[in-house]
Amino acid sequence: MKNDVKNVFVILHNVHAVSKVVETAQVVYGLEFVNYIVTKAEGSAAQTGVPDANRLAMKMKGNFMVLPDLSDALELLDVSRPFLLTSPVLTDKRFQTADLVEHLKSAGRLVIVVSGSNSSFSRKEMDLGECVSLDAKVDIGPAGTVAVALYGLKAALS
Repeated sequence: MKNDVKNVFVILHNVHAVSKVVETAQVVYGLEFVNYIVTKAEGSAAQTGVPDANRLAMKMKGNFMVLPDLSDALELLDVSRPFLLTSPVLTDKRFQTADLVEHLKSAGRLVIVVSGSNSSFSRKEMDLGECVSLDAKVDIGPAGTVAVALYGLKAALS
């Protein structure tokens, strides 16, 4: 599992709130995943959330990166099919842990993207990858979404 964990990248995109940056970092590192990226951080998320998440990454021996936009992260990670975990109202396709495991095994790298914005992803952003959602009535936020996805992935990889 250790090598698999090193090839999983969680991206929080388009975030304005400090709490979303920090809580998502706590979930990523707390579940023993090591790669966390924040793209398009603005306002207090950029001024306070990013330094707090960086401090947590150093403390937990994790990797942390901040980039201007989602396309920059996807280009640097050299991935063609990230999984965008979006609001349940935007897609009928539901999240399946088996799909993530299969993708990780076949591609060698798994990128999971969650939105830090209440409006989720734009249509242009949704076209960048495979959109899936949790089987929930409403969007449970980035930290909750990442927790469900990573917990299921960790259990499947053990």
